Amino acid sequence: MAKTRARRPAPASYSMPELSGLYGRPPFEYRDAHQLLVMFRTDPRVLQRLIPAPLLPDAQGRMFATVSHFYTTGFGHYYEASVVGLASFKRRPVNYSLYLVLDNDIAIAGGREIWGFPKKLGRVALSEKDGILRGSAERGGITLIDCALQLAAFGSPDEITAGSPEYVCRKLLPSVVVDAPPEVFQLTSTALTNIVVREVNKGPATLQFGASPADRIADIPVVEVTGGYYFRIDFTLGDGAIIHDYLA
Repeated sequence: MAKTRARRPAPASYSMPELSGLYGRPPFEYRDAHQLLVMFRTDPRVLQRLIPAPLLPDAQGRMFATVSHFYTTGFGHYYEASVVGLASFKRRPVNYSLYLVLDNDIAIAGGREIWGFPKKLGRVALSEKDGILRGSAERGGITLIDCALQLAAFGSPDEITAGSPEYVCRKLLPSVVVDAPPEVFQLTSTALTNIVVREVNKGPATLQFGASPADRIADIPVVEVTGGYYFRIDFTLGDGAIIHDYLA
């Protein structure tokens, strides 16, 4: 008599908890996002240690930090700070997400579980006073990211869209068995689409990383700040692709 194969149970929702999923399926639509972006250079040897193969780190050690105020479908309203390294994959430019701090559990869980964005819970602030826009991120009472921009001139939307819209993450899900290999160990990719850049300001900027025993962002030296932008933007964050599987 032939054995019957057990059926794999179909999930009741796209995400957990099963009876009331925390987030829905992408795409997620972002509208009138406010973003402070500060560009800087680090020691290329440091960036080389931070960017995993088969990505190639930017030879000049170029990176950027952002502090954002987001309004989006699916995740809701939240503040987020990020640290990103420039790299390339098969000769195309990409942004490698190194560290994110935000204040919304839906966006934290969705970002980590779908794409592998390295997100942590923290407090993020973005404010303007005396013609200076300041952004910061704090965890454990320690300011980890502190950046500021003098609103000195208007910029062009072309300056914002000149970079790559593609973001790469290292998605890692450990096994429930302590000594077993991870269940998931991949590089994933997603690209922002339907980008509409609204008002753009630019000017001289500053950036500092705070030292913490739990969040080692200060291990990234800020060699030179090369400028900054403040802009408002609409975009779509869709699903993505697995571009490298370390377990294959």
